[in-house]
Amino acid sequence: MCARVYDATGALQNAFCATGQLGVTCRAGDSTTVCTDDNTGPVVVTGPRGIWYQKAIDWAKQSGHPKVLLDPGVITITNQTKIPAPNYPISGIDSQGVGLHVPSGIHLEGSQIYEAAPTVINVPGAVKLEALVLVDDDPTLPAAQQLANVSVSYLTLSGTTQAGYNLAQDCQSRGHTLNSILELDGNEPTAATLPTNFLTDHRLVTVGVRVQQSNNTTGAPINLHHLKIAHVGGAISFGFNTVYIKEDPQCQTVPGLKLTLTPKPAGGCPTGPGLFEKNMLFSKHAQYCRPQTCNADGTTPPPDAGCPAPDVFQTGDAGTDDKLDDGGVRPENAYCVSVAPTTEWGTPSYCAVHPYEFLGNPNARSQVHHNSICDVKVAVNVVGGHTDVFKNVAVRTPTAAENFFGMSTDGHLPYSQSTTYTENFVSGFKLGFLTDGSQYAHADDCTFQRLTGYHPAELQSFQHVLDLRQHMFDWAQSYFAQTDPLRGFIDHVYVRDNRFYKNELGMTLYRVNWGFVGFNIFDSQGSPASGDMGVVTSNTLNSWIYGNQLRNFRHAIDISGSPGHQSTLGSCYNGIHTYCSDYGCPVWGSYPNAFSGSSTEPDSGTACNVAYHNGYCADPASIPSPAFPNDAGTQCFAY
Repeated sequence: MCARVYDATGALQNAFCATGQLGVTCRAGDSTTVCTDDNTGPVVVTGPRGIWYQKAIDWAKQSGHPKVLLDPGVITITNQTKIPAPNYPISGIDSQGVGLHVPSGIHLEGSQIYEAAPTVINVPGAVKLEALVLVDDDPTLPAAQQLANVSVSYLTLSGTTQAGYNLAQDCQSRGHTLNSILELDGNEPTAATLPTNFLTDHRLVTVGVRVQQSNNTTGAPINLHHLKIAHVGGAISFGFNTVYIKEDPQCQTVPGLKLTLTPKPAGGCPTGPGLFEKNMLFSKHAQYCRPQTCNADGTTPPPDAGCPAPDVFQTGDAGTDDKLDDGGVRPENAYCVSVAPTTEWGTPSYCAVHPYEFLGNPNARSQVHHNSICDVKVAVNVVGGHTDVFKNVAVRTPTAAENFFGMSTDGHLPYSQSTTYTENFVSGFKLGFLTDGSQYAHADDCTFQRLTGYHPAELQSFQHVLDLRQHMFDWAQSYFAQTDPLRGFIDHVYVRDNRFYKNELGMTLYRVNWGFVGFNIFDSQGSPASGDMGVVTSNTLNSWIYGNQLRNFRHAIDISGSPGHQSTLGSCYNGIHTYCSDYGCPVWGSYPNAFSGSSTEPDSGTACNVAYHNGYCADPASIPSPAFPNDAGTQCFAY
């Protein structure tokens, strides 16, 4: 097995192989190509970057040759061969390394005989890894010199080396040859039944191909295609979000909100605005404390000046926080949670997070297409813009696990804009498609402790941290809206002609401006729980939902907003059944949605094909429709 390097004319320049294979034929049946560099001389590279496949990529980059072709075979990433992740903002013990690093100007390709003789990159379940393939370049360069002009294609990527799954054999290559989404109607792809859960805690953060942030808006595109990816947390990721790194290092978040957690009494939790019930599990010796001051780096001051050190939740063999005294499983505890504004720590203020987004070139759009994805937490996530995602198949065993979603566009203006998703097949996730422009407020550990009274390390599940922290993010939006009402929005998202099956939730439009959702099929039948909502518009503007089929949801289309708290506008200026081509609506068209199996509201018996929530729009220049007589909470319409 070799890594062959070709120049721009397609002429072979070099062939790299493992030490001891010099002069050996690179692949069976081809005696014309032999290994010419096994890292024994004249240039020897030490460390992981001297391993034959990475040395080939680095040599191609240094020599100005664009193409690296990996022969059929299996590359297994180990703790000894993984590469420290360059330019990743997380360092130290939390930076877990990557398998291969592909820089600008390199086009990495595996075997096009992907069924009979694939090129496989996998990793044992015990090895922690950020990504099997990292596409990355120096983010400190001028924008025009940052990451651009890369492709990764015809590779099989698997997050396990377990026999029978190490080559992603359980994942059919249905996306590789997809010509039209119509080919899958009545012939839907299904996910294999797995003997074990391959997505362990650390594998949930492993990505098949991660494309790092880039401010380059003039370079050649990044194209990822004909990949088979299975048994990793994320299949394909462009850019990323982190709420822990500030845009302005001098800024300090002062939350204007506090959550009070009390054990659920025998009579149940009280109900009303700002009140809810949540099951959680804390470390056995977790201590309630809300620090009055926070260190500049987000940590809590020492015990004599703030709160005691957290009692970190230990699981499994490392401790007994998740076990009863008799060794049994310790169940989660039910808490009553109240959410209320506060000025306890001073005037509320919120820091913006640093954007790690892939901006893309509007004149040379990046593409993600014809990939086959199975058994992942997230199939395709684009934090950024000017990227087209089309004709991919993403299937998994249906799950109700939170934050398992098929596809998404994420980030916030002015960076995240103009992404398209067409003719994709997505099945078996909690949520079929996610758009979320909200995650732009900084939240360190000390801020979370102020918010809830507990350190995040004292909670068993990080999902609980996310759930509780979201209340602060929602509240913070009114702060940002005072200076820029559209800060935190995603702009121009096109989602058309896709199939979303067996997902409890179809799609969320959360803080979106100019979203176009047309001619998709959303059907929850086969999901672990009954369908909740088909398409949700929450604090979304100028968006259109038209020509879709929405089947078996509680609310087929759900329209809500919290003006004054999350956006100054709520969910205004949206078109149901109606298509508007662009700003100013130069072209109008009417394409009704088709509904079936929607639930009915008990007080009216009306099918909730389109549900409006009271207060969904508060822009005085608009005329909200419908009106809400007698302060009704929800109005359902059959249309």
